[in-house]
Amino acid sequence: MSAQDTAVLGVDLARFRYHGAAIDTLAGVDLSLAPGSLTAIVGDSGSGKSTLGAVLAGMLPRHDGDELEATLTLAGRQIRHGAGSNVRIDPVGWARQVGMLPQDARHYLSGVRETVEEELALGLENAGVPRAQMRERIAALADRLGLHQLMGRDPGKLSGGQERLVALAALALGEAPVLVLDEPLAGLDTAAAARVSALVDRLRSGGTAVVLLTRFMDRLAVGADRVLFLRDGRCHEVWDTAAAFTTPVSTSPGRRPVPDAPALLEFTGADLGYPGSATPVVAGLDLQLRAGECVALAGPNGTGKTTVLKAAAGLMRPGAGNVTGNGSPGGSVGLLLQNPVDQLFERTVRREVSFGLPKRGPRAARVPEVLASLGLADESETHPYELPASARRLVALATVLVREPMVLLLDEPTEALDADGMARLHAAIGSVLERGGAVLFASHDEAFMNATAHRVHRMEPDAPVRI
Repeated sequence: MSAQDTAVLGVDLARFRYHGAAIDTLAGVDLSLAPGSLTAIVGDSGSGKSTLGAVLAGMLPRHDGDELEATLTLAGRQIRHGAGSNVRIDPVGWARQVGMLPQDARHYLSGVRETVEEELALGLENAGVPRAQMRERIAALADRLGLHQLMGRDPGKLSGGQERLVALAALALGEAPVLVLDEPLAGLDTAAAARVSALVDRLRSGGTAVVLLTRFMDRLAVGADRVLFLRDGRCHEVWDTAAAFTTPVSTSPGRRPVPDAPALLEFTGADLGYPGSATPVVAGLDLQLRAGECVALAGPNGTGKTTVLKAAAGLMRPGAGNVTGNGSPGGSVGLLLQNPVDQLFERTVRREVSFGLPKRGPRAARVPEVLASLGLADESETHPYELPASARRLVALATVLVREPMVLLLDEPTEALDADGMARLHAAIGSVLERGGAVLFASHDEAFMNATAHRVHRMEPDAPVRI
């Protein structure tokens, strides 16, 4: 019996091209997924990883103009896409066989449930699982992923890392024979990443085939049975993974901060929280950011890193203590959000970066300069959502940099960035520091923090309160 005969999912993909595109996004991809296997698809942003994941998950082709020539074998059924074919996929039936965690984990959550526990129960309810069995399965998975403290929380008020854990838990509860995971460790702290790795191992031991889509060889990818490098839509087998891939890191910002430089941002005994909460997310924060200084906020998911950045940007007021320099008169603060979807809304890159600026003047004149510095000059008339994830994040960064903030705030800035994007991010940070500004960023990327930050402020996981 051949490997193709025993595969839970087989794919022989000749080509895929999006409607209106000039070239194929994917070409010559051949996959055969055995039960319990782990296949890593590694490539830079824009290489076609997410497109391949969507094809595997039955989400593409989406429009009549999309062109797919492929044969997929799933659950004993062969599906042929090509010229003259009129294939109609049952998305619900396909999802029972192939589940996908998208790069933006928020897209997997329903948005209609009031608590995490209810969100996790949604798929099981739809499948008619008895209530007692449902509770048992949810509790067991919550143990493995450390979700018990989140069960009563509103899914819409989770940190990015917590959101990803909940989405992964909801996906795993569906017990699909194949799981496609797009950057599953992005935004997770070390402990959470370890729990996810252990869950993937457990799923594989039960026969689940896992496809990992990633930018580099992370802790999950190094345990893969098969590693494929995706470049320009084509897959290449990798045998020596240690030599072929390295995690992209930046170099040191170089210029050291002046010890007696003026403070541009300061938290003094600050309690930070949200309306309706009985207790603050962060209590008694003391933190000072001086001109020419780059400071990292580190700590487990849910310890308040994003909350600190929001307060620094003037988006919330402290319940006690003080925050100075956060957008008060004479201040200049710019915030890059963790998810570019929350920051992009215009129909071209140029309009996005120019939004809110005078049509004439120094700042308007800076738009081409900023786009060029971030490698976006040729994309000025492109819709932001037609760009790869790395370029899309750089567009969001451009909307901040064009206003020349003295304090640059970055929330998980390395997520989705490829090597070129990382280099451009580092250059942008260096530029802010060189002109006397300061940078405060939240991250779980220890390599980036070690190479970029002058110092690291660690948020304590045993803080008195969390929300």
